[in-house]
Amino acid sequence: MLAGCGGDDDTGIDEPVPVNFVSASPSGGQIATNGTIRVTFDNAPDDIMVSPGTVKITDKTAAITGPFTPGKLALTITWADGTKVLNYKVTAPD
Repeated sequence: MLAGCGGDDDTGIDEPVPVNFVSASPSGGQIATNGTIRVTFDNAPDDIMVSPGTVKITDKTAAITGPFTPGKLALTITWADGTKVLNYKVTAPD
């Protein structure tokens, strides 16, 4: 009879892939009240919280849409691996 323990302890659970902020478009400056901000990550994020706005994630990009209130906007984006604040001036629609 043989008995053993140890060896390959693969539990079948994959470690999450780190997700880092890459860029935002527009890169800063101004955005219209009904505009869209696109945030790109190096890997696809599982979940993003954003304040204010509505976020839709497609692959490595999150599209954040308004309406945004005219004036200064500090948009805070939070995901599992970090937080990023983007600053814009929101302008009235054309």
